[in-house]
Amino acid sequence: MFDVGFSELFVLAIIALVVLGPEKLPHAARMAGAWIGRIRRTIINVQADIENEVASSEMRERIRKEMAKAEAAKQQLSTDIMQSLNAPAPAAESTTDADESSTVKISDNQPQGKPND
Repeated sequence: MFDVGFSELFVLAIIALVVLGPEKLPHAARMAGAWIGRIRRTIINVQADIENEVASSEMRERIRKEMAKAEAAKQQLSTDIMQSLNAPAPAAESTTDADESSTVKISDNQPQGKPND
């Protein structure tokens, strides 16, 4: 961000010592450190809030898309059900004929001969 080297920091420290004096310099350094810490924490909190808002916005968009898909599936299912209910039913006799031909008579399968005593 800022390209500040050791020599620039040293020059700033010398100027601060001359301007403030040795008695006020430690207090000023503590206050400057406290303000810098507050600013950093505020920036970190703002960044976290922005990231959370972006994530929740993306989640709301995903939910909206999934709800649209579910609504489309619901409409399709409703249409399919209505079509199946309105479709003519197959003739009942054709299904009963098939069932009777596949039915095996029990009397035909019994062994012939003498019954056991």
